[in-house]
Amino acid sequence: MQYSEIKKHIINKRYYWNYIIIILISLILAAFSFYSTFALLFFLISIISIGCIMINLYRCRSFYKLYHNLLKEYDVLFIKIEIHKEDYKMQVPYKSYNAKISPFPKSTNAIYIEENEFIMLFFSMPYLGVLQLVLKPIIFIKTDKELSIKDTNINIIQHYETFETEQGRIIIFPNKNGIKKIIIPDK
Repeated sequence: MQYSEIKKHIINKRYYWNYIIIILISLILAAFSFYSTFALLFFLISIISIGCIMINLYRCRSFYKLYHNLLKEYDVLFIKIEIHKEDYKMQVPYKSYNAKISPFPKSTNAIYIEENEFIMLFFSMPYLGVLQLVLKPIIFIKTDKELSIKDTNINIIQHYETFETEQGRIIIFPNKNGIKKIIIPDK
């Protein structure tokens, strides 16, 4: 397995085009509104887009470097998973209550490795609506042993729940990225 295969699967060309369009439009709008606060806003949008591209490429490259041997040793599947994000509350304008927002499930490409002791997922997730951000690899530990790995390039999850349904395997876990559950389709 090559780095280019991983990058092509995780970071689609469609998202590169989205980034390029966002950068060009924001720079053009910044040029037209030269001496206003909007120019700074449009310039910051283009910097955020370039930052997302660099983070995505860095995480794909570091995933490949760290797990190159693992990718050769185990069966690696390129699959499409469904991500369900957590609900959040938003203040309703001119009202005294909050509205509960339930985001739609998002489908994304993932690299999936399953072994007797762990499940590894490496995927990207929507960020700020239009942008896509590659997350650190998530490793679900199947055994009851407590592991203390201090590697900051991975997310290790030891406490999670799995269910087998018609849709596939559902994994529910606490995560700081706002993910409520992941649905992995049957192979």
